[in-house]
Amino acid sequence: MRSHESGVFLLEGAVQHYEWGGHDLIPGLLRIENKEARPFAELWIGAHPMAPATARVGGVAVKLDRLLEEAPEAVLGPAAARRFVGRLPYLLKILDAHQMLSIQAHPDKRQAAEGFARENAAGIPLDAPQRNYRDHNHKPELQVALTEVWMLHGFRGLEQISETLGAVPELMPVMPEFGERLEEAGEHPEARRRLLRELYAAVMAMPQRRVDAILDPLIARLAREEPSDRNATDFWALRAAEHFPLPGGHRDRGIFSIYLLNLLRLAPGQGTFQPAGVLHAYLEGANVELMASSDNVLRGGLTPKHVDMDELMRTLSFESGAPALIEGQPLSPTETVYRAPVEEFELSRIEVGAGKAHSGRAAHGPEALIVLEGCATLTSQGRTMVLDRGASVLVCCGVDYAIEAARGHALLFKAAIPDPGARPSRPPRAA
Repeated sequence: MRSHESGVFLLEGAVQHYEWGGHDLIPGLLRIENKEARPFAELWIGAHPMAPATARVGGVAVKLDRLLEEAPEAVLGPAAARRFVGRLPYLLKILDAHQMLSIQAHPDKRQAAEGFARENAAGIPLDAPQRNYRDHNHKPELQVALTEVWMLHGFRGLEQISETLGAVPELMPVMPEFGERLEEAGEHPEARRRLLRELYAAVMAMPQRRVDAILDPLIARLAREEPSDRNATDFWALRAAEHFPLPGGHRDRGIFSIYLLNLLRLAPGQGTFQPAGVLHAYLEGANVELMASSDNVLRGGLTPKHVDMDELMRTLSFESGAPALIEGQPLSPTETVYRAPVEEFELSRIEVGAGKAHSGRAAHGPEALIVLEGCATLTSQGRTMVLDRGASVLVCCGVDYAIEAARGHALLFKAAIPDPGARPSRPPRAA
């Protein structure tokens, strides 16, 4: 890669057309007509081999994973190239959930490496529907809402679960002794985790006929009542039953999880962090998502895709309680950063306007930026690029740049590698 080509690259992200995707947000960003209402679920901006972005290098289109293979130090910088073995460590996404996503969790590094090697040894193709591990990496996730976002995140407090099991008559047979056992567990953390694990294992291993016997009357009642309040778990349980019918009229056991997990409503600008083992699902809304570069997903229902209950149970954390929302930390008049306790990434929101220019430097590795509102100019090494809404770029390590609004104001999000000497602690759970 010639030196005059190694500063800033225009990127073209890869679109994923999953069935749950929206029809307008991502096509609008990319200026694509979508008259047939095809779902545009995710825009990937990264170098994951399943769907790498395309870089414009000297007028030539090059897949980003290939560019990194050819010139890892020029793009990543020597230190990051060594730390991350020549790979871009993060994957930036724009996600638009029109329908509910599956209940899911992600593995830690050890489990991902072992599972990937095991499935490779078994000869399971990477694109096989029964495959759990499509790469060897973990997948911690940080997300910030662009619209109002509804999601499930982690197990509710055990006292809240006990109240729910007692208040929803159809759910009482799931574990009738739960309240009594919770009193016995008291405040002992291990006893509480063991009880929660037994409850979740019970619903995941429950024979399908018993799942139907419990959920059929619940869904029938909700259909009569027609709950409309998105703050109510019943609303999402009914929607899940409508969106995820199983063959033969059976019920998806993932509906149980809607009553066991925290229901969150996020306003634009609020975020959450999903570490390994935390059960979660996006229900509705659009967000910016940043994660370690991986596509490893272990599902727990609300999906026609593969569910491996044993592998999921080995993955899950059975901590309980409400998660804290991440509001972001102002770094300057133009930048707010959202940090996570990982070495691969941090996410920033950058807003520029009249009299508000942003100065940046890709200090610890390459930075990926996408314009979500307005039109911006990016100046670096004596060149100025005009970035319309939806445009994305990669700034190579060590490169300085400046961003201004071409007119009015512009809103961008930036993925970066954090300072390796300033790794934050895990975000606390809410009291």
